Amino acid sequence: FGSSHFGSSPRVLEQRNFSVLDSHRLMMVASSCYPSCFEGLVGASSGATNVAGTTTKQSVENVRPLGSTGPVPVGRAQMVQLLRYELVFTGTPLAMASYPALAFRLRKANPTVLKSSLSMTLSEHPTCAGRLRGSAVALTGDGVPFAVVESSEASAPEVIDEVDLLKFADFRQPGRVKRGLEPLLTVKLTSFQDGSAILSLCRSHALFDGSSAWAFLADWGRAARGERLAAARRTFALLQALPDDSRLEELAQAELGRPLAGSLMISAVKAAFPVLCPIYDRLFLAGVTGDLTRPRLFFSHSELARIKAAATPASGDGWVSTQEALAAYILLTVARASLPAAARGVRAAAVFVLDARKALGFRSSDLLGCGLTFLTMTLTGLLQMSLSEVAGAMHEQAKTELSQEAIRRRWLLAAGAAEIGLEFDAMRKWQPRSADYDICLFLNNQSKRELPDFGEEGSGGEAESVITNAGPSLVLPAKGGVEVLLDPSTLKAARSRGARQAALEALRNEIPPQDAVDIKTCRAPVGTAHAGGA
Repeated sequence: FGSSHFGSSPRVLEQRNFSVLDSHRLMMVASSCYPSCFEGLVGASSGATNVAGTTTKQSVENVRPLGSTGPVPVGRAQMVQLLRYELVFTGTPLAMASYPALAFRLRKANPTVLKSSLSMTLSEHPTCAGRLRGSAVALTGDGVPFAVVESSEASAPEVIDEVDLLKFADFRQPGRVKRGLEPLLTVKLTSFQDGSAILSLCRSHALFDGSSAWAFLADWGRAARGERLAAARRTFALLQALPDDSRLEELAQAELGRPLAGSLMISAVKAAFPVLCPIYDRLFLAGVTGDLTRPRLFFSHSELARIKAAATPASGDGWVSTQEALAAYILLTVARASLPAAARGVRAAAVFVLDARKALGFRSSDLLGCGLTFLTMTLTGLLQMSLSEVAGAMHEQAKTELSQEAIRRRWLLAAGAAEIGLEFDAMRKWQPRSADYDICLFLNNQSKRELPDFGEEGSGGEAESVITNAGPSLVLPAKGGVEVLLDPSTLKAARSRGARQAALEALRNEIPPQDAVDIKTCRAPVGTAHAGGA
């Protein structure tokens, strides 16, 4: 189905979206037809935006750390050791967010201010200007490519469509980044005739996870505003956090019920990635795989408050987080719209992408490539439950399944297993198998991120909107509320295009009305209720 935007201003983009199976078939066809194109996606050409009639000028400058006298040969460069867990995504396709983009609409943009402040930021975070060498970053000072495109179009889009990342972002092929042939970070600025602009940042997942990318952007904004930078450099505490062999064995027994073990299938997949990924990445950048066409829904702050009020149970704590309420609402609404009303024993899973920094004793501003982990909650009999019962059950499970101790154990197991090449075995249990659940929501909540502000001179104040191809399902901050980009797997219970469309429309149409919320809660308007997790 096409990429759709549901909310206060509905619109539909006519982009063909292949299924995952179609994408895999394309990949196999391409590998048989083009066996010699493994080294594709070289340099800035991968971020080409020259569409006839829309671009008038493009230039690229390599921005280096402030005070840098030029690149240092790799053999003489200082090395910063990475965790092997941080390198997990470097061998995967662009479609798996191995080199994801963050793009922002700016009211205006001053390239000089943005470049000079980026240079200052790179001097505090020199890994961004280096290159990968094995399992370390060589602090070569090669810099960050900063492309500037002048568009002949009148104004930047108010809402950036996900598929438009293909023209606004400068993606690089992850395999070449892994071999040190491409930068760890790229920046692209597209300016429009009225002065508005789209600023995008792409980065290797070995360099930054989502939290780190937002922290880096916040520091870049501080530099542009003349303020003190706050994000923390990497420390040896990260390496020291890794479990030793005996502790890793204990974690595996506790979390998996068995020792870590290799798999011929996983080994074969890992061996095939370097061959097939460049081919699939070509198809991804050509826009034919459908990976950048997730359905997109807008929920206002008022609507979120009504969902949360309706999802709050009268028993137990008498409280749920906004994240729990929204996840429960999505699961229940999609199930009701997609499955027979009389269906019993419907199995549901909610998987949350969580930041492990607090659980590990790290600072929230610590920059690393994989400070995340995944935790799962499950429900049975979904269609026989009310919204408050679903949210309440999730809240009770979260006390143990999403506790700081659970987050810490999961991260230590994955990071420790990665050091011996068994990270996929450690993470296998965390991804629900399609056959085990009727409906699954895999949620990455970034709604509390602060949009970057490069100052009045640099960007005309805070960025006005954001889009990223991080996933799987994503919650992003938006003006007056949040936007939800749903991974297609969330809608697997809807067997036809019409059923999927109906499920998406239900997510907008079934939001509890204010009068129903007031009757249920018998209290003041919920806009002043407890702050939720989202």
